[in-house]
Amino acid sequence: LIKDNNTMANRDEARRRTAAAQAEGRSSSPPREPLRTTGYTKQADGSSSNYANQVVLAMAAGLVVILVMLSWANDPVLPSGVSSPSSSLASAGALRSPGNARSASSSQPENTVLRIYHDSKICKGTNYTSYETTLVSSHIASSGNNNIDDETGYYKLSIPEGVDDNDPEPGKSMKIFGPGEVRLYNGQNDYVATVVELEGCTPIFKWPPIRSGRLMHRDTDPGKICQVDPEVQKKFATTKDIAKPHTRIVYSAESSDYFGYQTYTNAFAFLNSSQTDASWLRLLTCEVSDDLSKSFPTFAAPRSLYSKRYGPINKPDVVEKWFKSECDAPHPDDTIVVIDPDNFLMRDLAKWTSQVSRKNALGQAAYYVGMPLVQQLWKEVCEMGCDDQVDAVGVPYVVKASDLAEIAPLWRMYAMKIKELVQTDQKFKDTYERALNIMWAAEMYAYNFACAHLSIKTKVVRDMQARDVDRSIPLDDPDPPAMIHMGRAWFPKQHAAAAEPWRHTEGEDFLDDGFRAVQVFCKCNQTASTIIPWPVPSHGLDWQSYHTLRLMHDGLAHFGPVPVNTEFRHEPPQGYYWTKN
Repeated sequence: LIKDNNTMANRDEARRRTAAAQAEGRSSSPPREPLRTTGYTKQADGSSSNYANQVVLAMAAGLVVILVMLSWANDPVLPSGVSSPSSSLASAGALRSPGNARSASSSQPENTVLRIYHDSKICKGTNYTSYETTLVSSHIASSGNNNIDDETGYYKLSIPEGVDDNDPEPGKSMKIFGPGEVRLYNGQNDYVATVVELEGCTPIFKWPPIRSGRLMHRDTDPGKICQVDPEVQKKFATTKDIAKPHTRIVYSAESSDYFGYQTYTNAFAFLNSSQTDASWLRLLTCEVSDDLSKSFPTFAAPRSLYSKRYGPINKPDVVEKWFKSECDAPHPDDTIVVIDPDNFLMRDLAKWTSQVSRKNALGQAAYYVGMPLVQQLWKEVCEMGCDDQVDAVGVPYVVKASDLAEIAPLWRMYAMKIKELVQTDQKFKDTYERALNIMWAAEMYAYNFACAHLSIKTKVVRDMQARDVDRSIPLDDPDPPAMIHMGRAWFPKQHAAAAEPWRHTEGEDFLDDGFRAVQVFCKCNQTASTIIPWPVPSHGLDWQSYHTLRLMHDGLAHFGPVPVNTEFRHEPPQGYYWTKN
């Protein structure tokens, strides 16, 4: 362990050893066991091989970690945790430098730095502690230092206790510089989240409670490591060449049982919806790739700390991290269709994807379309484009990849900004919450606001999807929407007796004397993944209910049961929502 008055001398010595090792063509650091994950690396001939055989060798030298107390000058104009991301985000492959922390001549930084600010929630000021990872000799790394975590090889450090949401400045925060990461743990030493550079400034709140961290540096940029198995992706694609521009259908999920059966149904629906020149991809928020990644094409990104305060932030967060991947990011000319895991495709999307172009997107009308209060909210939180009209859409979002790459960081930023205003400004909450439901739907408004910020026009359509609670569509409708946004299912009055084994008491406000006489399913029920009404009557049900139940039943029959009691999900009903961080 090197600290305080030994900082500069030891850092210079470490760099001298590194330079000498490089001159001799060898590594100056011992190998460390990397994080357990799955993935693939590209070969010169374009083929791929298993992560375990290649990525370990590529990353091993970069996992040795050490503490160095630094005293760099304060960052000029650092962004806050909820301010515009333009100053905190680098383009793919580019990395910013705090003072002299980086070698300007090196394409890959030699170190990763974590700063913890003790009296600022926006990563400003001079009262901070700096921790640096660097390459050190095997003697130091293997000398029994109890600050090195034996499992990961990361340097262990304490995280100061956070402040209450509504406490005034100064507050506390942290910020990463470099290609490494800090993994955060609670008082029981359970992993909570990971902080990486592109997230900018991360305020430290009392919730979620974090008490310690594991800091690491990567010599191999994680963005260059392929996660999506090309052979698995081919099974979920109708395009002939994944590398060429096409339609990518993506959604964000976690590893829980709640998302498990939705993954099976969503994938089955894609395979049976006759898509034109398209592919299907799951964007997973998880510490590592989960077990379903072996069967379903998946890009996994580590959890943002803020997701413990607001779960829907996972969607813009994982989309942003997907675009930062040099290996798995979409082609700039791709058309991206962002759906939810409970959006089940029923027909080809070409009718809608053919209508989008650069700066011209498309989306389904949101529940708040036409409400003047949305424009007022935009005026209150906007940072650019304040006079632009907000196009009020929800998923599915249909947008060019080059536009979504710009939308994603702003989408994330505006979602956090709205959430923090709700937490800290009672007048703001009273003005907007009751009418707009901004506490839960902040990320929906944030997507719309990111588009307005960038002057991206979004065509509002009403025929791309039907929600479970929308007007009932007859089962024999000749021109149904392209997808179902499922949630509940009902039997009609004529089949009330057959519905009794599955009768629900939830959702009584939606009952009627027609298609919806008895509710038989709700995804909100913790047995939803295991108790799916079947068989169902072949007539009398509305289009939404019949196909919701049919797709769930057929999807599980096609792929088999969702694995439970694993490190990634627990058995329902008690473990229905449990997910691996």
